[in-house]
Amino acid sequence: MAIQDIGSNLRRLMKKEGFTIKQLSAEIGMGTATLSNILNGRSIPRSSTLLKLADALGARFIDLLADPLELKTIRFRTNRLSGREKAQRDQTRIEAAVWLENYLYLEGLLDDHLESRLDDIGTRDPGQASSEVRRILDLPEHAPICNLASMIEDLGIKLRLYDFGFRKTFGLSIGAQDGGPAIIANSGQGISVERQLFTIAHELGHLILHRGSYGEPIQGEDKTEEDEANEFAQTLLVPSKTFIREWNASTGLDFVDSVLRTKKLFKVSYKTVLYRLSQINPTLDRAVLNRDFAVQYKRKYNHDLKDFYEPDAISRFELIEDRYARLVRKAYDKELISISLAGELLHLSVEEMRDRINDWQQELAELHE
Repeated sequence: MAIQDIGSNLRRLMKKEGFTIKQLSAEIGMGTATLSNILNGRSIPRSSTLLKLADALGARFIDLLADPLELKTIRFRTNRLSGREKAQRDQTRIEAAVWLENYLYLEGLLDDHLESRLDDIGTRDPGQASSEVRRILDLPEHAPICNLASMIEDLGIKLRLYDFGFRKTFGLSIGAQDGGPAIIANSGQGISVERQLFTIAHELGHLILHRGSYGEPIQGEDKTEEDEANEFAQTLLVPSKTFIREWNASTGLDFVDSVLRTKKLFKVSYKTVLYRLSQINPTLDRAVLNRDFAVQYKRKYNHDLKDFYEPDAISRFELIEDRYARLVRKAYDKELISISLAGELLHLSVEEMRDRINDWQQELAELHE
């Protein structure tokens, strides 16, 4: 680790938390010149100073000392970010690298590896690719996806739900060269489970359809590739034949409740239902459908659908990724890692980790009753 790395880590975390040099100096009782010297790599701070800085920034001590980890095959497209959002993006990239490194460490420790099955999919057509996924996993061609997280794991993909700290990007994916394939979905406040499920399917589409785009520098979104990933996700989550059958089965309901019934069945957003409706019936304009739904929904349920609101949203328990936590538990049970390392891997304090272990032991006791 270089002195400059401390300054770089500090700058990123300061921008992420919205601190100026003057504000952070006042927060920890340090002169602005002293803090500037640390930021610019002109002085080495004491451990006690780093602890104060980490506490003020809501970070871990190690976050200030860590060498910057780089992922060479990450697909993380963002547009028009503020300075603070760019810092959040950079922090998300670092957290993704650390998480993946820990994931690979646990897999190696336990000799329990996921084997990717994506190479078995040769087509670059979104519709055909969704059919290939179902064939590989032995899923009925037109059945709704009941457990997307489990399906992703069955494909040999590592999955994480993580709060990006901003809502202009909903997900990222990482190629095999960095220990993937892996998908990370933005689970920040206000982002519905339906949106997260669609994001996971969307990123899966990129991993299958756009393998050549991994490893490219960060840049804006490619509209063609985004449209293809969307088509893949929509086809996978909402198969045409089943959609038509279920939509016709709701003809006794009004338009709004027909949409709500259909979205509940497929675990997708109301916008995805409206999009599929416009795809299947080209005479229907998607913009008009969205406008009509919003007007009728407000009239019936008194809500304007703004700020990422998802009507009749499904429970967060419909999307649980737990393989990483299971690996931590397995490693701890086998006495391969300490309680403090288990807590670090799960981002828990030692006391919180003790509570988690008590929960595990209680589960075991209940199973043997």
